[in-house]
Amino acid sequence: VDLVVDMAQGDLFENALISTVRPLGTICLVGFAAGQKPIRPGLLLVKEVNVVGSLWGRWALYHPVEHRQNVQEIINFLSLSSSSPLLGKRSIQPRVDRIVGLKNFYEAFEIFEHNQGRGNTVICFDEDNVISRL
Repeated sequence: VDLVVDMAQGDLFENALISTVRPLGTICLVGFAAGQKPIRPGLLLVKEVNVVGSLWGRWALYHPVEHRQNVQEIINFLSLSSSSPLLGKRSIQPRVDRIVGLKNFYEAFEIFEHNQGRGNTVICFDEDNVISRL
């Protein structure tokens, strides 16, 4: 393929580089949800691959209107009903690993920092409806 958009990095980055992207192709790193791993520059040289980094937050800061439109489009897509002619059954099922209350938000950041989540960690602002683990 010409372009790989990698939102996880970790071991997936090297797999994408070796087996997926064509010589002279591009890998765009958007995040590192699977953790950061060292990149072996020799692989980049052998395949003559371009690697581009992008942080969504900075772009959103300088393009707030477009960012709101993008987020709304994502929300609309995810909230399509099961009778939608576009998707039929909802094909995206977000995996929630745990829900923490706002007063324990530091727990969510520790989970992220140490790459211990097995899905999304959600911070719930309604303390009465918190489930510590699903």
